[in-house]
Amino acid sequence: MDVSRKPAEKAELLLAAARYLNETLDPDRVYDRFHELLRDAVPHAGVVVSSFDADSGLISCEYAWVDGEKLDPAIFPSLPLNREGGGMQSRVITSGEPLLVNDVHEQVKQPGGVYYDVDREGRMRKLPDDEGPPGVRAAMLLPVKHEGAVVGVVQLMNADSEYDDEQFELAEGLVGLMGAAARNARLHEAGQVEAAARARAEATAAEREHAARVLDAVGDGVFLLDDEGLVRFWNHAAELVTHRAGDQVWGRPAAETFADWRRIEEQIPVSLGPAAPRPVTLPVEVDGQELWLSFVAVRSPSGVVYAFRDLTVERRLDEAKSEFVATVSHELRTPMTSVIGAAKTLMRDDIELSDERRRQLLEMIGAQGTRLTKIAEDVLIASRLDRDELRLERDRVDLGELVRESVETMSEHLPESISLVARTDTNGTAALGDRSRIEQVLVNLIDNAVKYSPGGGEVAVSTSLSDGGVRVEVRDSGIGIAPAEQGSIFEKFYRGELHGQPVRAGTGLGLYICRELVGRMGGSIGVSSEPGTGSTFYFELPKA
Repeated sequence: MDVSRKPAEKAELLLAAARYLNETLDPDRVYDRFHELLRDAVPHAGVVVSSFDADSGLISCEYAWVDGEKLDPAIFPSLPLNREGGGMQSRVITSGEPLLVNDVHEQVKQPGGVYYDVDREGRMRKLPDDEGPPGVRAAMLLPVKHEGAVVGVVQLMNADSEYDDEQFELAEGLVGLMGAAARNARLHEAGQVEAAARARAEATAAEREHAARVLDAVGDGVFLLDDEGLVRFWNHAAELVTHRAGDQVWGRPAAETFADWRRIEEQIPVSLGPAAPRPVTLPVEVDGQELWLSFVAVRSPSGVVYAFRDLTVERRLDEAKSEFVATVSHELRTPMTSVIGAAKTLMRDDIELSDERRRQLLEMIGAQGTRLTKIAEDVLIASRLDRDELRLERDRVDLGELVRESVETMSEHLPESISLVARTDTNGTAALGDRSRIEQVLVNLIDNAVKYSPGGGEVAVSTSLSDGGVRVEVRDSGIGIAPAEQGSIFEKFYRGELHGQPVRAGTGLGLYICRELVGRMGGSIGVSSEPGTGSTFYFELPKA
């Protein structure tokens, strides 16, 4: 094959080769195209492209073609660089100069080098250990360089003839072009890998940020403890429940937030697999306050994730309901016992009862019957309020007149130690609301004032104008209410501490009903009190 070329032809060939090699950014396709160019430019029976890693000192095959077959580079063992220059590849790498060998069979006999011969089936022989001459006659080894450093070697082998200088020069030019194209392709590949890794990292970061926002928005408290027991995540709900900001707990032991955390931790089962975690409700002390929290825990790669829900209100409500049932049972049993006892006494034929005694027993039955009716009405009204089934009128009501009538009516049934008086404005005290429900609120407040004045005294009911409304006050000189209790007395089922006072506590529904009725008529209700000096309950309604 005549491969002699004029300089212009050679330049044109190399220019076309450069374009062809740089049309692809796939390193494997660069090697394939390089071999296509070699096939028409330089005769060869085999071509091997190897890379050199200066850090590891290893020479590794990246592309191989022998006798018409493309071979798997993995069948070629990586060879350590012989820095003494033994072996043809090592000689090229250490010197940085190309090597032309037209007597390969003599070259492999020289000591200090490692040589391999491979056929188209991929069978390898180590030379000169194995018998038989090498399968090639001539070889050229050309360095692949980057910024002056050798980063690889290209071997061209011919079995039939020797290589001349013109072929050597042309191959050297093609190798240089191939090296640049392969380097560009690998840079592009590395850029794609880096971009993909960056995209994955950004997606992961975005997912984590989204998850953090979701966890921060959920109503349940969520926190993460690492394997050392330190808090690594603390969401907004956890802050609201514990009143501990994130910067107060991040990186700190959980025991600094939850007292006796070790005991609590032992009682919370941690889910390790796909099974749903089992919740457990425990009392927890935070800054001296007892909270009832329902915990679930799940093991994660970063530690244990705890989620908790504040059930303190529900717990106290359940306790209040249980106490209410017991209280109502007791409140019903006492008057019913009196009614039954009085009725049985009146029905007896074996005793003579005076008219006065009969009157007393009948009055007892009437009074206890009224008490039973009051309890039943409170329970029914509370139930209707909860279901929003209580209809309220919106009429013009003269509160001064209503107060005077109520005081006059209730005065007939009060103990002699209580003085009930009305102090009302003669005009301008008309409000908007439901007259019967306003009367119910007023009677309830007067009844409370009388009940919590066991030592007697004056109970004064007054009306006055306020900003945009009408105010009614019920003032007593009874036992008073502790400041800590004043925010709770209008809650459902709440029964105040009596501290040894001879007062019947009631069902805990009266003031709750007053609050709901006044609120639904567009008004407000409150109390001011000092223990031992009495209380003033008040409510305000819109002015008519």
